[in-house]
Amino acid sequence: MNDIDWKKDGELKRHVKKFFLYPVFWDDKKNEFTHKHKKWKKIKFIDANHSKIPSKRGVYAFALKPSYKSLFPTNYLFYVGKTQRTLKERYKEYIRERDSGKKYRIKVKKMLKQYDGYLYFYYLELNTAKQVTESENVLLNTFVPHINVQIPKAKIDPLLKYIYE
Repeated sequence: MNDIDWKKDGELKRHVKKFFLYPVFWDDKKNEFTHKHKKWKKIKFIDANHSKIPSKRGVYAFALKPSYKSLFPTNYLFYVGKTQRTLKERYKEYIRERDSGKKYRIKVKKMLKQYDGYLYFYYLELNTAKQVTESENVLLNTFVPHINVQIPKAKIDPLLKYIYE
């Protein structure tokens, strides 16, 4: 009989994540993303890419993308956010949050540290504050990402509030 490697068991369990995959929300016309004409951009979340991020407001997302070259594209959406400042400033704030010894938002910090080198920063430049807020709300309500703690639809439907607990 083999002994269980409890240390390895704990390490493996640290990487188990829950995802809310609910096609009803994807098909809901209220969750229609209105900026179809704009192109999402993707960049690997590393320090050196900070200078490539635009100085425009917008929405963004963190997705984990395994570096498995001979497989079909695979991404795991972890987090959706918005910024009324600039995407460049927000990107830099995430770098500081990752590197700081302080405990800011524990779920975000864990994502940034645990998957450093595998995260991608997807972003969409938008023109107005209203577009930014509306776009983030649509994305949050459609995907209910597990790192986000404030989902607008959860205020209406309390079943969503603690879906990951």
